[in-house]
Amino acid sequence: MPDNLKIKARNYFILGSIALRLSMPSEAATNFFKALFAVGDSVLYDKFRLEPKDHTERFNLLRKNSPQLYSITDRMFHTYRRTYTQELNEEEVLLVRKRVMEAFDNARIAIPTNEEVKSQFEELLKKRKLFG
Repeated sequence: MPDNLKIKARNYFILGSIALRLSMPSEAATNFFKALFAVGDSVLYDKFRLEPKDHTERFNLLRKNSPQLYSITDRMFHTYRRTYTQELNEEEVLLVRKRVMEAFDNARIAIPTNEEVKSQFEELLKKRKLFG
């Protein structure tokens, strides 16, 4: 399972980066937040074999077991909740992306490079999975 969470975190980050480039800030933010939560869950599982069932449990487990990741996640949660009702501007999305990159670094998970994002996007286009 832990490798699956790392893969999910990286894939969500890639999707967020693509959405950001397509001027889709809400979709970018949503995927960056999914990446953040997958990073936290990966750390909790890898180090402590813990699997949170929801955000409340995730926050409690991170607070007790990974204070740095808790701090990153906690600082961003208000913004995450705002995405349900409001659009974020590009500057806010870039801040979310930056904090998610900090979480990747903290968890020692490789942040997808611009080349990886471009490659994934081109692969989707080549397979015609985006536009029939």
